[in-house]
Amino acid sequence: MLKSIRIPVSDLSHRLELARGKLSARIWAPPRLFFVDTPSAVAADLGCAYTLEVDDAGASLLRVTSGWVALELKDRESMVPAGAACETKPGVGPGTPYFEDANQEFRQSLRKVDFDSDATTKKVALGKMLNNSRSRDTLTLWHLLPRVEGEERGKVYDRIASFAPPPMDVTRAGVLRLNGEMLESWRVQLEETWALRTPIPKKVAEAYWGLKKGIERPVTKTK
Repeated sequence: MLKSIRIPVSDLSHRLELARGKLSARIWAPPRLFFVDTPSAVAADLGCAYTLEVDDAGASLLRVTSGWVALELKDRESMVPAGAACETKPGVGPGTPYFEDANQEFRQSLRKVDFDSDATTKKVALGKMLNNSRSRDTLTLWHLLPRVEGEERGKVYDRIASFAPPPMDVTRAGVLRLNGEMLESWRVQLEETWALRTPIPKKVAEAYWGLKKGIERPVTKTK
């Protein structure tokens, strides 16, 4: 079932639950005013237009047409810009965002990296992803850094660096330790190759991190 929702700036914040079906939203309001709970993630608008579809198993697919959307579940989160999509799965949460014009093998391999339970399958899939990645796919690779470990994290770092060497204040060792300041500094630089080449505004970043702190809202169920 498709629902279109328009929220004027003057309204208070809204929180919906989408248990199954498809929702289309276009938000004309400051960030942090519209949330959608699904069985496998929370979608928070950061000034955007998007569709969100939930299947019978509780998995969902987010597709963003303008602005940014944050997908979050516990300590797992993804920032999805215009032109990108992100899948979610119950028990896992948000997958890794990817641009919809990415190579098909890249997208198929990413799905295995995100959701396959077999370590060998994930490792092989990561190698195929890296081989099929392009500069714009650093959106996906940057999000993967904290989701892979050891040798795999090093390979992801090296692939990103081959497209965009990190700023002077960012070191390989620091990124492999997941130093927050270094990851953020590199993200800002990498955004030049993402989406419509527009950076994340300060208020949008603040809205995203506010979501992680656990904002409670009244819930309206939508099925």
